[in-house]
Amino acid sequence: MNNFRKLFCLLFVLVASLSLVSGCGSSSSSSGRSASFSLKALKAFVDSGSTAAGASDRVLVVDVRQSSNYISGHVKDSLSVPLSMISKNGMPIYTNGYDQLNTTASTALKDSWLTHLLVNQLVNDFVGTYETSRIVFYGTTMDEGRQAAELANKIGYKNVYYMFGDFQSWEKAYPAYTERYYAGVESVDLFEASFVMTGFINNTNFENVSQYGTHHCIIFKGGALHDNGILQVNMAPLGFQELLTFLGADPAGNMADGIFFGDASIWGSKFTNGQKVEYSVTWDNAGRYYSMQELFEERPSLYQPEPLSFESVGFEAHVGGTRESNLNWNPGCIFCFYSCVCGITSNSKANENTWDADGGIYNEDYADLRNYYAGRYYPKMNILPGKGQSVKIKVRVVH
Repeated sequence: MNNFRKLFCLLFVLVASLSLVSGCGSSSSSSGRSASFSLKALKAFVDSGSTAAGASDRVLVVDVRQSSNYISGHVKDSLSVPLSMISKNGMPIYTNGYDQLNTTASTALKDSWLTHLLVNQLVNDFVGTYETSRIVFYGTTMDEGRQAAELANKIGYKNVYYMFGDFQSWEKAYPAYTERYYAGVESVDLFEASFVMTGFINNTNFENVSQYGTHHCIIFKGGALHDNGILQVNMAPLGFQELLTFLGADPAGNMADGIFFGDASIWGSKFTNGQKVEYSVTWDNAGRYYSMQELFEERPSLYQPEPLSFESVGFEAHVGGTRESNLNWNPGCIFCFYSCVCGITSNSKANENTWDADGGIYNEDYADLRNYYAGRYYPKMNILPGKGQSVKIKVRVVH
């Protein structure tokens, strides 16, 4: 009897260990079907810190419900990738990198819209490991999570799972392991239609962005252009756009048509015309929130060809209607000082023609500083905190 009990206990431990990795089977099979991940197994990974931002070999937990559902509550540490944005009639959506977004635009994993949405929310250095990363999908129903996992298999991801259950079952089982809003959001005021996101003063290129005017102002820390803005934030552009929309902002704008925006002859003279948004900034011991107009001054660029004829135009942030173009190029831009085809919001008072007149250019000579530091808007470093210091940025939708 004792031997039987020992054998039973050994088998129980073995089964429990296997269930921690997968609810029913291997990560994938020749049929393209994915394995499930039990709620208990996923909780164990959350407890271990494996799902957290910054974890080495991070387990990506992906919520495929609509963004409004994600904002209202989601699994701790999860990313938001609505299934409706990455597939059509069960087929993966791809981009050709310039003007098309459909199921036949490409077949490369890096061009899949799933990849673009993941990269948008992750630090760019993560791109090198996404193909083999462990990814656990979940949705409104278990079948929705399974569909997303099988879609990822079709795209070429190697190690995908779906949660054996839906979000409601997770929330019921582990209410303390649910979050609201997005990573990098400290608080939301529904009445005021505002939220506060966390960030810091640029700590990767401080010497340049603190002395020069640039095209950029607020950039996600994981974006490709994060070096070029004085204010870096912990909130990704996709979440930023979706939360603005959730709070009543109109997502439309004139700066891009989906991922298409053409060359400068098309957009160089445009001024961003979408919903108005106001930013203000505070930090430890600041005593209050400062408006952006208090924190930046407008004067001739160091490359301004005719500084004596310089005229101030001001700046005012508006939504650009650029969600898809931002996802396609993933610069990380939240607010640009010139009307922009990729920034989620940008300045309605200055455009690319203004940038050119200020001495700015865009060319392939990346050593030419006019590509980066020909802006007319300079940070007031006598007011702003120093390199790497934490800040909070309040974002308000102006109706």
